[in-house]
Amino acid sequence: MKMVRSLLLSLPIAGAALFGAREAHACGGCAIPPGENTQVTGHRMIFSSSMSQTTLYDQIEYSGEPESFAWFLPIHGQVDIGLSSDTMFAFLGSASSVQVLAPPIYCPPAPPGCYGDDEFAGGDGSGGGGGANGSTGTGGVTIIAQETVGPFETVQLEASDPAALATWLASHGFNVPDDVAPVIAAYQQEGFGFLAMKLVPGQGVNAMRPVRVTSQGAGLTLPLRMVAAGTGALTPITLFVVGEGRYEAWNFPNLEFDPAAIVFHWDDYSSNYEPLIKGLFEGSNGFGWLTQSAAPYNKANLISQVQQVIDFNPGQTGWGDPDNNVTEQEDAAADLDNLFAGMNENSIWLTRMHAQLTRPALGNDLNLGAATAQAEVSRFIQAQYADGTAPSCPDYSWCVGNGGDFNGLGQGNGNTPGGSGSCAVQGGGRDGRDDRTAAFLASLGLAAAVVTMRRRRRGK
Repeated sequence: MKMVRSLLLSLPIAGAALFGAREAHACGGCAIPPGENTQVTGHRMIFSSSMSQTTLYDQIEYSGEPESFAWFLPIHGQVDIGLSSDTMFAFLGSASSVQVLAPPIYCPPAPPGCYGDDEFAGGDGSGGGGGANGSTGTGGVTIIAQETVGPFETVQLEASDPAALATWLASHGFNVPDDVAPVIAAYQQEGFGFLAMKLVPGQGVNAMRPVRVTSQGAGLTLPLRMVAAGTGALTPITLFVVGEGRYEAWNFPNLEFDPAAIVFHWDDYSSNYEPLIKGLFEGSNGFGWLTQSAAPYNKANLISQVQQVIDFNPGQTGWGDPDNNVTEQEDAAADLDNLFAGMNENSIWLTRMHAQLTRPALGNDLNLGAATAQAEVSRFIQAQYADGTAPSCPDYSWCVGNGGDFNGLGQGNGNTPGGSGSCAVQGGGRDGRDDRTAAFLASLGLAAAVVTMRRRRRGK
C-alpha cells in the first residue's frame, strides 16, 4: 500500500493537527498517489503551548514504500525540528484515559477465626544539520533551512505564489488531490511557509519516530482544513493539550457528557461509554469536541516516570541516538524541556479532547482558548448501574466446625456472609461464583468494587 502523507502545521499563528501512531493515524492532508484508495482512519496530537513557544508532537505510522513517504506542514517563520518517542504519547495517554469504575459491591468481613489461602485487596482502576538559509530555488520557491533530523530529510521553504508552490510539490513527489489543492493555495495566500519532510534514502519506515516541531510564540489554532485530505466520512481526532490551565474549543461546540447514563457490564467488564459519546458526536452533526479529562499535571512525576522507564528498559524507550552519541537520558530530557518550556510548574494542566468530525466540520480550523470553567474533568467515571452477573460475595460456610465462629452470625438470614442480603450491588445480579471471582475483580484494581476480606487459613 503506497501513500504520501502530508500534514499541515501552522505556527505560531496557527497551531497544528497531528496524526497518531499504531493504527494508520494521520492528521492534516494525506496526498494519496493515483490508483490508491487508502484513507486516514484517525488522528492523535500533542499540543504544548506557552507564551514563549509552541511545540507539536506527531506520532507517525506509515504503511507503504519508504520512498513514497512525504509530509509537509504550513509554518510561519523558521521552526526547530526534533524527534520524540512513542513513550511520550503513552505516558500522556495513560494519564488522561477515561476509566469507568464498576458499581460498589458491599461484602461483610470474614467471621472471626476464618482464614484461608487466598488474599484479596480492593484497589483503584478501571473496568474498562542546518542548510543554506535564505537561498532561492527555482520557480519562486525560497529555501529557508535544510537539515537531516534522524531518519528524515527536512526542508523549510516559502513560495511566492500558489503556482510556484504546486510546481515544487509536484517535482518533489507530492501528489495533491484536486479537492485539496485549493486549501493548500489558501494557506500559501494567507502567508504561510511550509516544512517538507521525507525519509533519508535507505531508511525504512520502521526507523520513523514521532516528530517534534517547535515555533517561537504562542499558537492556538489547528489547521483542520487540511485534515479532510485522505479521510473518510468520519475522522476521529484525539488532542492532548499541555499548558497553563484547561483549554477548550472556541469556535466549535463543546459537548457535555452525563455520567449518570453509564451502565457497567459485569459479564465482560466493559461499559456503554463509547456508544454514549458516539451519540453526542452524532447529535452535534460531527462538529462537537468533548473534553474527556482535564486536571493539573505534575511535571516532576512525569520526569521521574520517564527516568524509571529508561532505567528498567534501556534501549526500549524510543529515545536516544547512538549514531550521534546522544543517550536516552539526554534525548528524553530535551523532549521534556520542549513539552514544558515557558510554563509555571504549579499551573500545568493536561487536557484530553476528542472529536469525531464529519467532512463539513473539517472546513474550518480549530481555535483553542482558555476554558470558561477552569474546573477539573475527572477521567474516572463511577458507574451507578450495571447489568449482567456481578461477582458474588465470599461464602464462608466451609468455616463451620473448623474453628470459625460462623454459625453465631445467623446463617442465611440476610446478615450472614453469603446470605441473601449480604452482597449489595446496584443494578447487578449474583450467582454462585467462588471467591476467585472477587480476586479477579480485585486484580483489575476496581476501586468501586470494594470487597472487604481478611486473609484466611483453613483450619486443620
